[in-house]
Formats: sequence, structure tokens, C-alpha cells
Amino acid sequence: MPTVLITGANEGLGLQLAIQYATIGWEVMAACSDPLDTRLSDKFGELIIDLCYNALEEGSARNLVDCLDGRAIDVVILNEGISDEDGLLPEAITLAHWRPIMVANTFAPLHLASLLEPNLRKGELKILTAVSSHAASISRFQEPRRFAYRASQSALNQMWRNLSVEWRSWGCICLLLEPGKFRVSNADDQGLPDTDSVAAGFRSFITAANREHSGRHWAYDGTPIPW
Repeated sequence: MPTVLITGANEGLGLQLAIQYATIGWEVMAACSDPLDTRLSDKFGELIIDLCYNALEEGSARNLVDCLDGRAIDVVILNEGISDEDGLLPEAITLAHWRPIMVANTFAPLHLASLLEPNLRKGELKILTAVSSHAASISRFQEPRRFAYRASQSALNQMWRNLSVEWRSWGCICLLLEPGKFRVSNADDQGLPDTDSVAAGFRSFITAANREHSGRHWAYDGTPIPW
């Protein structure tokens, strides 16, 4: 049975990914700071394993990996992060604002990935995926503000590029996937794809991924994103 570990699996894209992978018979390690809805365990039983993980909590990554007890992981999807919707001017940015965004979006994924290396080495597919954003693209992003978020996403991309080189020798494929804007409910913009469609796009891309995709930034539909 293939196994996927997903952080931020209690809501939004992470939750939909957990549901879709469990539906096709994968074992899902759902890592999140809040417990999963009990209806998921009622529906999928032991296919979904609820694990505790908080990107901002010291020692949380180590505790998560200890719970895995050396288990092989085929696909890792690091989805948990912090957005920046404050719209602060440069002079209004403080260390208190900057630090949690950079820790959650850049350090935490890299740290957790490093701890999961032995698990990925044991897996058959060896795919390490980070959820990135169009805000990471220096050449494409045209919106003002969001300095900390943009910095964190650009740094995340660089770290995944680094890992694609560091771990190439043992076959790890390091993917950067961007979901773009999507609607979570029917009240949202109907012109946007829904969470279900985006999650399906993620799964399709991951299934077809090879070494040529590693260390590059992609939209969930397979469109390459410029740096």
C-alpha cells in the first residue's frame, strides 16, 4: 500500500488531498495542529492516521517523525504555512511579523524534510512536494506589499532547488507545486477552480513526476512557473 504524508491536512487543500488519496486506497499520514474531523476516520478507518504537527512549535517535527517509527513514505506533501494578508508597508514590518512567516514557510518545511529523509529513502516513489505560490516568482509577481510572505516563498523555492541537487543521487524528486487561487465554497468566485479540482491536479502531477520536474516550480496543471 503506498503511503503519503500531508501537513496542514485538517482543512482546505490539505484536507482534500487527504480525502482523495484515502479514496484511491493510499495510507494517509494526516499531520496537522488541530485534530481531524472524526467523520474522516469513520469513513476511511485506518487508511487515515491523524498525527500532530505544528510548524511553529519547537520539537513538533521530531515528535512527528518519531511517531512514524521508520515507516517508508512514498510521497510527502508539505502544505502547512502562514499567509500574509496584513498588507504592511516596508517601514511597518517588525521582527514579530516577519519571524513566524519565515519559520513556518521556509525553515519548518526544510527541517521536516530533512528529518523525513530516511522515510523517503525507504519509499518506492521518493517524492517530496512543497506547496509554493505565485508570490515566489520574482519575474511574475506584480502585487504590492506582502514582503514577508514573498520572501518566505522565494526562499522555499530555493531550498527545494537545493534539495533537488543534494538528494539527486538517491532518486528523490523535489517538487514545487502552486495551487493558485481556488474557491473553497460555492459562495466564492465561480470562475475559479474548486479545491477538489486543484487537489486532483496535484495528484495527477505527482503521479507523472520524474527527475526532469525536480527542483522546478510548477502550477498544479503542469504549467512551468518562471523564477
